[in-house]
Order: sequence, then C-alpha cells, then structure tokens
Amino acid sequence: MACLFARMTDLVNDTGVVVQIREVEGDDDGKGELFATLQIGDRTVIRGMRFLDRMADLGPRSIHVTAILAAGTTTLIFAAQYFAAYGRVVFRLHNQQLVDEPEEMSGIRRMRPVRFLACVCANHQNGRRGS
Repeated sequence: MACLFARMTDLVNDTGVVVQIREVEGDDDGKGELFATLQIGDRTVIRGMRFLDRMADLGPRSIHVTAILAAGTTTLIFAAQYFAAYGRVVFRLHNQQLVDEPEEMSGIRRMRPVRFLACVCANHQNGRRGS
C-alpha cells in the first residue's frame, strides 16, 4: 500500500434539503449515474479531476446537482471540469433555487493523501536476469 497526494474538492450541502449529484454522458436526458447523495449538512470530498470530460462515445459529460424540495426539484448543470477548478463548492438555496458558492484554494491546501495499491512486476525468466 502506498500513499500519494491528490488535489481534492470539498462538496458541502448547506441547502437544508437532500442534494443528489449525477454524472451524465451525452444525451442521457439528465438521468446519468448517481455519484453521491448529500443529506442535510453533509459534505463529501472528491478528487478534483474526478469528473474530467473524457469525451466518451456518447458525447461530452456534465454534472447535474439536484436539490429535492417539497414542491419539486431544482437543478444546476456544470461542465465536467468545473470541480477541478475549486477547492470547495458550497450548495445553498436562494428563493427555492439551487446556487453554488465556489471557493478557490491554493494547491497545497487542496492536497490530501490518497492510498493506492502498488504492484511491481519484474521480467524474470527462470530466476535469471537479462535472459
């Protein structure tokens, strides 16, 4: 097990309602894949580069953040690279509309340790090198 540092983004739900974050590819009609559900007052940390637009076969990616209100929903749609630019994004409600308040942070403040499994493979044949 090894450890590196990666630029992270803190997502904060300060809306007073449940917020869902979906990763949507191309013409997916906003359904997409549920990435996270933030309960009231919740926060989650993601790698800032998590949602890079990899231009899959279905087209460009977008991130849909939806607040679930008693009278329906309100949604913000972001470009895939949006979260890579900020250190913290706080979601709030203003007149029943979802708004975001991004905060820029210096690169060093965004760095957090990330664990990964390192695998080292050697090209040995019959226990001899160079054969």
